[in-house]
Amino acid sequence: MAAALGRCGMRWPIVSRRRYETDLAAAKAETDRQRELRVKAEKGEATARFNRQQVLEQNASLDEKYADVCIVNEHLTDDLTKARERIAQYGVRRTVPDVLEEHDVHRKALADALGPQKRHLNWDQLIAEAARLNAAATEWMTECQAHATRADRLQRRLDDSLGLNTSQVEDGRYWQQTRHDTKGVAL
Repeated sequence: MAAALGRCGMRWPIVSRRRYETDLAAAKAETDRQRELRVKAEKGEATARFNRQQVLEQNASLDEKYADVCIVNEHLTDDLTKARERIAQYGVRRTVPDVLEEHDVHRKALADALGPQKRHLNWDQLIAEAARLNAAATEWMTECQAHATRADRLQRRLDDSLGLNTSQVEDGRYWQQTRHDTKGVAL
């Protein structure tokens, strides 16, 4: 390309101040935008990493629980199979009292075999637990009765303060049963 007469083929690297400031502001804005995108991406990645870790921990916990349940289920299935075999063996000859008596005989035989210092504790623990629960139920029923008595007393005080314990109110207690002005009143 030939340069025109008196003109140089190169442009001067002169930039006006206004254009420089405009380009600088645009570059800063783009840098800020890119920085915000990077920060958002880093936060998103950190959140995703945390969520993945949580899911992995939950899956590990569920896997352990599942394994435990499988083991228990296997033992229960074995027990059920043995019980079905015993039921098939005994047929309808066994009744509930027979089973309870047989269990008591086995418990006593086990206690005798273990000796006095190594007594079988499960039966005693069961009796102690039943006694504890009975005492707790008795205490709860006593508290319940006390609350009911208190509620009745408070209701009487409220009725007295509102004037609802008069003979007129008591006489009107069964007023619907004695109405004769309507037809088809069912009680």
